[in-house]
Amino acid sequence: MTTTDLQALARNDRYLREFVEALRMCPYAKTCRETGKLHRRVLRSRAAAVPAIAEVEALPESEVEVALLIFPDDPVDGEASARSFEAFCAGVRDDVQAQHGGDPPFYCVAFHPDLPRDLLDANRAVRFIRRSPDPTLQLVRASTLRSVRGENAGGSRCVDVSRLSLEEALALVSPLTLAERITQANLATLRREGPDRVEALLTSLRRHDP
Repeated sequence: MTTTDLQALARNDRYLREFVEALRMCPYAKTCRETGKLHRRVLRSRAAAVPAIAEVEALPESEVEVALLIFPDDPVDGEASARSFEAFCAGVRDDVQAQHGGDPPFYCVAFHPDLPRDLLDANRAVRFIRRSPDPTLQLVRASTLRSVRGENAGGSRCVDVSRLSLEEALALVSPLTLAERITQANLATLRREGPDRVEALLTSLRRHDP
Protein backbone atom coordinates (compact mmCIF):
# COMPACT_ATOMS: atom_id res chain seq x y z
CA MET A 1 0.00 0.00 0.00
CA THR A 2 1.42 3.37 -1.02
CA THR A 3 1.71 6.53 1.05
CA THR A 4 -1.09 8.06 -1.02
CA ASP A 5 -3.32 5.09 -0.20
CA LEU A 6 -2.59 5.37 3.52
CA GLN A 7 -3.26 9.11 3.45
CA ALA A 8 -6.61 8.57 1.69
CA LEU A 9 -7.64 5.99 4.28
CA ALA A 10 -6.56 8.30 7.11
CA ARG A 11 -8.68 11.12 5.71
CA ASN A 12 -11.62 8.76 5.40
CA ASP A 13 -11.11 7.61 8.99
CA ARG A 14 -11.30 11.21 10.18
CA TYR A 15 -14.39 11.86 8.08
CA LEU A 16 -16.18 8.85 9.54
CA ARG A 17 -15.16 9.50 13.15
CA GLU A 18 -15.08 13.30 13.37
CA PHE A 19 -18.06 14.10 11.16
CA VAL A 20 -20.34 11.15 10.49
CA GLU A 21 -20.06 9.54 13.92
CA ALA A 22 -19.25 12.55 16.10
CA LEU A 23 -22.25 14.52 14.83
CA ARG A 24 -24.38 11.38 14.58
CA MET A 25 -25.03 12.04 10.94
CA CYS A 26 -24.90 8.28 10.69
CA PRO A 27 -26.25 6.65 13.88
CA TYR A 28 -25.47 3.14 12.59
CA ALA A 29 -22.12 3.82 10.90
CA LYS A 30 -20.11 3.13 14.06
CA THR A 31 -21.72 -0.27 14.46
CA CYS A 32 -21.05 -1.09 10.81
CA ARG A 33 -17.41 -0.10 11.21
CA GLU A 34 -16.84 -1.78 14.56
CA THR A 35 -18.44 -5.06 13.47
CA GLY A 36 -16.10 -5.20 10.48
CA LYS A 37 -18.85 -4.87 7.87
CA LEU A 38 -17.37 -1.73 6.35
CA HIS A 39 -15.06 -2.61 3.47
CA ARG A 40 -12.74 0.02 1.97
CA ARG A 41 -10.49 0.07 -1.08
CA VAL A 42 -8.31 2.78 -2.58
CA LEU A 43 -8.44 2.82 -6.39
CA ARG A 44 -6.03 4.75 -8.58
CA SER A 45 -8.24 5.12 -11.65
CA ARG A 46 -11.90 5.16 -12.60
CA ALA A 47 -11.28 2.17 -14.87
CA ALA A 48 -10.70 0.04 -11.75
CA ALA A 49 -14.20 0.68 -10.38
CA VAL A 50 -16.25 -2.03 -12.08
CA PRO A 51 -13.65 -4.79 -11.49
CA ALA A 52 -13.38 -3.71 -7.83
CA ILE A 53 -17.16 -3.86 -7.45
CA ALA A 54 -17.12 -7.40 -8.84
CA GLU A 55 -14.54 -8.34 -6.20
CA VAL A 56 -16.68 -6.81 -3.45
CA GLU A 57 -19.71 -8.70 -4.74
CA ALA A 58 -17.73 -11.94 -4.46
CA LEU A 59 -17.15 -11.42 -0.73
CA PRO A 60 -19.46 -13.27 1.69
CA GLU A 61 -22.68 -11.34 2.28
CA SER A 62 -22.23 -11.63 6.05
CA GLU A 63 -18.95 -9.71 5.85
CA VAL A 64 -19.94 -6.58 3.92
CA GLU A 65 -22.83 -4.18 4.41
CA VAL A 66 -21.12 -1.07 3.07
CA ALA A 67 -18.09 -0.72 0.81
CA LEU A 68 -16.22 2.50 0.05
CA LEU A 69 -14.13 2.81 -3.12
CA ILE A 70 -11.86 5.83 -2.65
CA PHE A 71 -10.26 7.68 -5.59
CA PRO A 72 -7.41 9.88 -4.27
CA ASP A 73 -6.21 10.80 -7.78
CA ASP A 74 -9.57 12.02 -9.09
CA PRO A 75 -9.97 15.81 -9.58
CA VAL A 76 -11.27 17.90 -6.67
CA ASP A 77 -11.44 21.35 -8.22
CA GLY A 78 -14.99 22.59 -7.84
CA GLU A 79 -18.58 21.64 -8.55
CA ALA A 80 -17.76 20.68 -12.15
CA SER A 81 -15.55 17.87 -10.85
CA ALA A 82 -18.34 16.80 -8.51
CA ARG A 83 -20.82 16.68 -11.38
CA SER A 84 -18.33 14.67 -13.44
CA PHE A 85 -17.89 12.18 -10.61
CA GLU A 86 -21.65 11.85 -10.12
CA ALA A 87 -21.99 11.17 -13.86
CA PHE A 88 -19.22 8.58 -13.60
CA CYS A 89 -21.09 6.96 -10.68
CA ALA A 90 -24.28 6.84 -12.75
CA GLY A 91 -22.41 5.11 -15.56
CA VAL A 92 -20.90 2.57 -13.19
CA ARG A 93 -24.33 1.94 -11.70
CA ASP A 94 -25.79 1.35 -15.18
CA ASP A 95 -22.97 -1.06 -16.08
CA VAL A 96 -23.38 -3.07 -12.89
CA GLN A 97 -27.15 -3.18 -13.21
CA ALA A 98 -26.82 -4.44 -16.78
CA GLN A 99 -24.46 -7.17 -15.66
CA HIS A 100 -27.02 -8.35 -13.11
CA GLY A 101 -30.13 -7.98 -15.22
CA GLY A 102 -31.23 -4.88 -13.34
CA ASP A 103 -30.93 -6.49 -9.89
CA PRO A 104 -27.36 -5.88 -8.60
CA PRO A 105 -26.39 -6.95 -5.06
CA PHE A 106 -25.15 -3.43 -4.24
CA TYR A 107 -26.44 0.08 -4.91
CA CYS A 108 -23.86 2.73 -5.82
CA VAL A 109 -23.80 6.37 -4.61
CA ALA A 110 -21.26 9.16 -5.23
CA PHE A 111 -19.52 11.10 -2.46
CA HIS A 112 -17.26 14.05 -3.34
CA PRO A 113 -15.62 16.99 -1.52
CA ASP A 114 -17.14 19.54 -3.92
CA LEU A 115 -20.80 18.55 -3.70
CA PRO A 116 -22.99 21.64 -3.22
CA ARG A 117 -24.13 23.09 0.08
CA ASP A 118 -27.89 23.22 -0.39
CA LEU A 119 -29.85 23.08 2.85
CA LEU A 120 -33.22 24.15 1.46
CA ASP A 121 -34.73 20.89 2.66
CA ALA A 122 -33.66 17.59 4.18
CA ASN A 123 -33.35 15.71 0.90
CA ARG A 124 -31.19 18.40 -0.69
CA ALA A 125 -28.97 18.47 2.40
CA VAL A 126 -27.98 14.82 1.81
CA ARG A 127 -25.52 15.88 -0.90
CA PHE A 128 -23.79 18.28 1.52
CA ILE A 129 -23.47 15.42 4.02
CA ARG A 130 -21.81 13.39 1.25
CA ARG A 131 -18.89 15.81 1.07
CA SER A 132 -16.19 13.20 1.63
CA PRO A 133 -12.46 14.05 1.75
CA ASP A 134 -11.82 12.27 -1.56
CA PRO A 135 -14.13 11.27 -4.42
CA THR A 136 -15.70 8.01 -3.26
CA LEU A 137 -18.18 5.45 -4.51
CA GLN A 138 -20.28 4.02 -1.72
CA LEU A 139 -21.77 0.57 -2.23
CA VAL A 140 -24.70 -0.43 -0.04
CA ARG A 141 -26.23 -3.88 0.00
CA ALA A 142 -29.45 -3.95 -2.02
CA SER A 143 -31.07 -6.62 0.14
CA THR A 144 -30.95 -4.27 3.12
CA LEU A 145 -32.42 -1.45 1.06
CA ARG A 146 -35.27 -3.74 0.00
CA SER A 147 -35.99 -4.59 3.63
CA VAL A 148 -36.28 -0.87 4.39
CA ARG A 149 -38.50 -0.22 1.38
CA GLY A 150 -40.79 -2.96 2.67
CA GLU A 151 -41.72 -0.75 5.59
CA ASN A 152 -43.99 1.28 3.30
CA ALA A 153 -45.59 -1.67 1.57
CA GLY A 154 -48.73 -1.46 3.69
CA GLY A 155 -49.69 -2.66 7.12
CA SER A 156 -47.43 -2.65 10.17
CA ARG A 157 -43.86 -3.73 9.61
CA CYS A 158 -40.81 -3.77 11.84
CA VAL A 159 -37.24 -3.20 10.67
CA ASP A 160 -34.26 -4.29 12.76
CA VAL A 161 -32.41 -0.98 12.66
CA SER A 162 -29.41 -2.54 14.39
CA ARG A 163 -28.63 -4.12 11.02
CA LEU A 164 -28.67 -0.83 9.11
CA SER A 165 -26.08 1.83 8.59
CA LEU A 166 -27.12 5.39 7.89
CA GLU A 167 -25.10 5.24 4.68
CA GLU A 168 -27.59 2.63 3.49
CA ALA A 169 -30.52 4.82 4.45
CA LEU A 170 -29.00 7.87 2.76
CA ALA A 171 -28.56 5.84 -0.43
CA LEU A 172 -32.28 5.18 -0.80
CA VAL A 173 -33.74 6.48 -4.04
CA SER A 174 -37.19 7.29 -2.67
CA PRO A 175 -38.08 9.05 0.59
CA LEU A 176 -39.15 6.37 3.06
CA THR A 177 -40.28 6.45 6.66
CA LEU A 178 -36.87 5.52 8.08
CA ALA A 179 -34.99 7.61 5.53
CA GLU A 180 -37.18 10.65 6.18
CA ARG A 181 -36.58 10.44 9.93
CA ILE A 182 -32.83 10.24 9.40
CA THR A 183 -32.59 13.02 6.83
CA GLN A 184 -34.79 15.34 8.90
CA ALA A 185 -32.63 14.67 11.96
CA ASN A 186 -29.50 15.36 9.93
CA LEU A 187 -30.81 18.69 8.68
CA ALA A 188 -31.70 19.65 12.25
CA THR A 189 -28.16 18.74 13.31
CA LEU A 190 -26.63 20.85 10.53
CA ARG A 191 -28.72 23.83 11.56
CA ARG A 192 -27.97 23.32 15.25
CA GLU A 193 -24.22 22.94 14.74
CA GLY A 194 -24.19 25.80 12.21
CA PRO A 195 -23.66 25.22 8.47
CA ASP A 196 -20.53 27.40 8.41
CA ARG A 197 -18.95 25.43 11.24
CA VAL A 198 -19.83 22.12 9.60
CA GLU A 199 -18.48 23.30 6.26
CA ALA A 200 -15.23 24.37 7.94
CA LEU A 201 -14.93 20.91 9.49
CA LEU A 202 -15.51 19.18 6.16
CA THR A 203 -12.99 21.48 4.49
CA SER A 204 -10.40 20.59 7.12
CA LEU A 205 -10.95 16.90 6.42
CA ARG A 206 -10.76 17.06 2.63
CA ARG A 207 -7.81 16.41 0.41
CA HIS A 208 -5.83 19.53 -0.42
CA ASP A 209 -3.75 19.14 -3.56
CA PRO A 210 -0.43 21.03 -3.63
